[in-house]
Amino acid sequence: MPVDRIVITGAGILACNGIGMPAFWDALRNGRSGIGHITRFDTSPFPCHIGGQLWDFNPEDFLSKADVKRWHSHVHQSVACAKLAHADAAFDTARYAPERVAVGFGTSVGAPDEHYLRYRETFESHGWDKIDKFASSASSGHAATANVSSTFKFRGPATTIASGCATGLDVLQWGVEQLRYGHADAAIVGASESPLTPLTMAVSCSLNIVSKRNDDPAKAMRPFDKHSDGIVLSEGAGAVILERESNARARGARIYAELAGYAAAAEGNNPLVIDKEGKALARAIENALRAAGMRNEELDAAICHGVSLPMYDRSESAAYKRALGRHAYHIPISAPKSMTGQPYAAGGLLGIAAAILALEHGVMPPTINLDEPDPECDLDYVPHTSRLNDVRSALVTAMSFGGTHSGVVLRKCA
Repeated sequence: MPVDRIVITGAGILACNGIGMPAFWDALRNGRSGIGHITRFDTSPFPCHIGGQLWDFNPEDFLSKADVKRWHSHVHQSVACAKLAHADAAFDTARYAPERVAVGFGTSVGAPDEHYLRYRETFESHGWDKIDKFASSASSGHAATANVSSTFKFRGPATTIASGCATGLDVLQWGVEQLRYGHADAAIVGASESPLTPLTMAVSCSLNIVSKRNDDPAKAMRPFDKHSDGIVLSEGAGAVILERESNARARGARIYAELAGYAAAAEGNNPLVIDKEGKALARAIENALRAAGMRNEELDAAICHGVSLPMYDRSESAAYKRALGRHAYHIPISAPKSMTGQPYAAGGLLGIAAAILALEHGVMPPTINLDEPDPECDLDYVPHTSRLNDVRSALVTAMSFGGTHSGVVLRKCA
């Protein structure tokens, strides 16, 4: 009996260079960065003044004023991208019982500053009994999942995942498993991040991982470039709709791609030191391809983590070569974070969106700002401009602080 494949039928994206799939794709294929000078808070105490704000995002376009006031920004973003994905899929809610739709979201940073600043003054001036009863739930990582579930009245399996930059790919696999094991008939999964806060900036500066190219923000993110000097923090969110292929075809849905394979691996070492040989990520890539039943030579392209930290970029390059051998030199590998900055948990879903758009349009987006490649990063990273490619399968990789890495293989459906 043939296996009923799990497919993506809709996607919603919030990125600093585009809100919604059409705007996001227009920015990607044209190599347009969304990084600029931060206006969310006073950056003068910090060596980094730039970030990837959601410049065109108004949460009141997606939530009531009361909900915008009550919930934190990563929740606003989650609900918004879920609504965009729902619309993009033309999702037929009547086709699925609410108890058969799974919801999974993730975040890694959340919005700790918002929580503290919002309630400190009330607590200090009026006491604990005047704190808003929603304070605890408003700041929790699970608030995004809870709000997406309640927005659509979905009552199936629900979870929240926090695995750093691997969150987006890991929660995607959780959704696949709910369908594969028969716990749900459809799923909406996503991740959001809102790290443009003084606390997150302070921590990032203390780790010395942020770019200081304040004079030219659009050129600050430089994955695989010899002169990269760090990441740029960015806001972002992504969500996708998952369905079984038979159900999607029965309702005439557009199918972006099949979720063909997934794997994860940990380094099990110092969480602040990345393995320069890329052994853990290589295992994730190898196992994801094995899960997809694919040989290395059947992989057409990749959307990589590409985060503009030399130690990570070198490790990722080594992992691709370790896993794919000579074939690593024969596929285009794009780094969308060169345009979107580093949205932590949301990065994997932005990568998935970039991959399914590349599959749909037959175009690989570029890695911008790659002027002088690091000698250890000698693969084809599609520098500067997008490229026509017959892409029928794509790998998406994510690398997280703490040494936990994931890979997903997508395949175009006939």
